Amino acid sequence: MTEDHMGTVSGRRRRQSLNRKILRNTILNILTVVIICCVIMVLSLQSLANNILLDSLQPMVRQSAKTVEANIHMLADRMMTIAGDTRMNGAAGNTLVQSQPEEKSVVKNREDVLTEAAEIYELYTIALYDLEGQLVQGTADAPESLDDRFLALLKETDNLTIHSATIFQGKLGITMGMPVKEDGETSLYVVGVYKYDTLNDVISSINLGKNGMAYMVNREGVITGHPDQSLVLAGYTLNQSSGGNEAAIGRVTTGETGATEFSIDGKQMLVAFSPVRGTQWSLVIQVPKSDYNSLINGAMFVAVLVTLAVLAVSIFLVLRLARSISRPVKSVTDRMVGLSDGDLHTEVVSVRSGDELEVLARTLDTTVESVNRYISDIKEVLTQIANGNLSVEPQVDYKGDFTLIQDSLSAIIQSMNETISGFRSAAVRLASMAEELSGQSGQLHQASLEQNQSADALVCEVSNVKGQLVNVAQSSSQTRCKTEEIARRIQDTNTQMAALSGAMGDISSNAQEITKIAKVIEDIAFQTNILSLNASVEAARAGQAGKGFAVVAEEVQQLAVKSAEAAKSATDMMANTRAIIRTGVELNSDTAKSLEAISDVSVQISEISDQLVEAVHGQESALSLMEERIGTISAIADRNLQNAEGTEASSGLLAEEAEKLQAQVKNFILKGGRD
Repeated sequence: MTEDHMGTVSGRRRRQSLNRKILRNTILNILTVVIICCVIMVLSLQSLANNILLDSLQPMVRQSAKTVEANIHMLADRMMTIAGDTRMNGAAGNTLVQSQPEEKSVVKNREDVLTEAAEIYELYTIALYDLEGQLVQGTADAPESLDDRFLALLKETDNLTIHSATIFQGKLGITMGMPVKEDGETSLYVVGVYKYDTLNDVISSINLGKNGMAYMVNREGVITGHPDQSLVLAGYTLNQSSGGNEAAIGRVTTGETGATEFSIDGKQMLVAFSPVRGTQWSLVIQVPKSDYNSLINGAMFVAVLVTLAVLAVSIFLVLRLARSISRPVKSVTDRMVGLSDGDLHTEVVSVRSGDELEVLARTLDTTVESVNRYISDIKEVLTQIANGNLSVEPQVDYKGDFTLIQDSLSAIIQSMNETISGFRSAAVRLASMAEELSGQSGQLHQASLEQNQSADALVCEVSNVKGQLVNVAQSSSQTRCKTEEIARRIQDTNTQMAALSGAMGDISSNAQEITKIAKVIEDIAFQTNILSLNASVEAARAGQAGKGFAVVAEEVQQLAVKSAEAAKSATDMMANTRAIIRTGVELNSDTAKSLEAISDVSVQISEISDQLVEAVHGQESALSLMEERIGTISAIADRNLQNAEGTEASSGLLAEEAEKLQAQVKNFILKGGRD
């Protein structure tokens, strides 16, 4: 058997295998997709039906709750009208300040209001209660007291309040309470029980499906309204109605609006709920899912039949498609196998299918040709780079994503050019830096020597300053001693001045005494003069016998005159002496003050001397520390000198390495003749 015949048989087997594989895999995939789609469709239809029903139930339950709310508001408006009737005024708690006729009139008016309301508004009963919930006045069957929780809610809201329960004395009714205001304050509560017919009409009118129904529950989960009124009277709860579904019960009793699905006795129920505003009730609509299952199942059955018909047609079309694809795929596959083995020269067999396979064959041929051209160009570029020629450029026009190869080659060549150019520039800069570093090393060496010399000179200067500070400290100590001696002398002088002031004070006192004595002498002279005059007169009277006595009287008179003159002179002298003594006392006082000021200044000089001594000692300590640090600086300068010598040697080695680097990079040929 020839090789061509064997290749033909092998190709036929491959074609038959490809046909079967395409048909088998396609049918399996279609069946899998159909089954999955059917399952998804069934689940989606069920979920969609549930969602549609739940979504449609929510607006329905909200609208129904608004209808109930509207009816409740109508009843509430009636209760507000009753509470606002002017005939209700006249508080029961103020009967002590009212006369008995006035009290009877108020009671009569209230009775008329309550009776009219019971007849007009279809109330089981209506009554007035005080603030403690006790009956004040009402119609028949009115309870004696209000329920504690209802009373507490009335007090809390101080407005219209609806009782959460709907059972009144074994009957169904709606209990409403409203405060009666008097002077802006609540004085009574009017409470009425409406008949259940209004609420029952709304609930009974809500019909969904065959078995759907609506009912109301309060916050405690007790059913307050139901088409079957016996369940309400029996105290039927939401727990019993929902099959014990805690999640649904929690959502309903908390006043939430929504919809859910749960099972009761094996039956799926669709439930929607919404609170009735202004009350403690929630309206619940409950519909068995089985009411809509027949429609859902019919739709799913039709969808499955259509899907199976489409599946049969798809299998027939796939079989024809597989046969048309398997033949041209073989030739393309064989060439791609050769390409994967490194065959870049065998031509691709042309395909005339007029579809993507023909495009694939032409594209494969073009690809092989392009790859050959690109590989040759890359080989040439890399050979030139290996020979040190970095000015080479790719010569082939790269297309499509192959431009990345061209860009990469250009980027590599450009990067190598920049790198080698950078090496050249770095080598030149390195040589220049080595030369500059050598010069700086010499300067650093000279600067280190000068730093050493300066440190030594600074040590000598610090020693001289320390010696001078010692002399300053000694001079300050001597100054302090002299200042203390001056202070002692001034203290002694102050003591002597105080004694002198005392002596001058004594002299002043004696001068005053002398002045007094002179005054006495002057008085005695005056009296003596008068006596002498009297003696002269008596001597004249005595005649010749009194002449001797007259002489004596005259002498006494002259003596009195001289004594008066002497006493006056003494008084004047003592006045002058006192003025001089007063001036001396003032000068003595001023001198004492000046001495005291000098003493204070000497004390300050002594303190300054002490501070100067302390400062000198501090400067001595600082200079000692400075001397140690200068020694450290000198040691650092020595190390800098050694480092400068090492740097100078290293700069020489660095210059040699820079020359070697320059020699190496000169072997490369760069673009544009860059050096």
